[in-house]
Amino acid sequence: MARLPDTARRAELIAATLDDLAAHGLAEFTLRGLAERLGTSARMLVHYFGSRDRLLAAAFAEHRSRVLAQLDAAAEQDLRTAAAAAWSSMTTDRAHFTVMYQLLTAALTEDHPAARTAVTAWVDYAATLLPDHDPATATALASGLKGLLLDRMVTGDHARCDAAAALLIDRLLS
Repeated sequence: MARLPDTARRAELIAATLDDLAAHGLAEFTLRGLAERLGTSARMLVHYFGSRDRLLAAAFAEHRSRVLAQLDAAAEQDLRTAAAAAWSSMTTDRAHFTVMYQLLTAALTEDHPAARTAVTAWVDYAATLLPDHDPATATALASGLKGLLLDRMVTGDHARCDAAAALLIDRLLS
């Protein structure tokens, strides 16, 4: 009978994968390359996760839970303050969002369930913060902020994009 994976080691591998993705990106992400950089084997990664896609899904789920825990603390305040805190978190965690945008781009040409989850999880979370749980407003907020973040990352125009994010938050949540 096969041994069950050690949960502590699995968590370490997920954290190391997040760090690796931030440093090297997704475009050439392979289990063999990751294993070499982490000092393990591709076979061991398959033992813990089953496949490349399941490892990526676990890494993105872990990151999402970290960010959402930070945002939950801000959600104790009014909605506009919570949304501004979300924007601040997004602008300080560039590495994750760089990888997320790579994943979303890859999903345009091939099926990536982790990409679908990356989009819907943010919209679902935004909806939970809204008093009426309006999916259209949640989509405008989550997708609007992600679009502005992409603009900010590509153009480097922080002042314009930060002002646009504040405007979006104010208009949607006033």
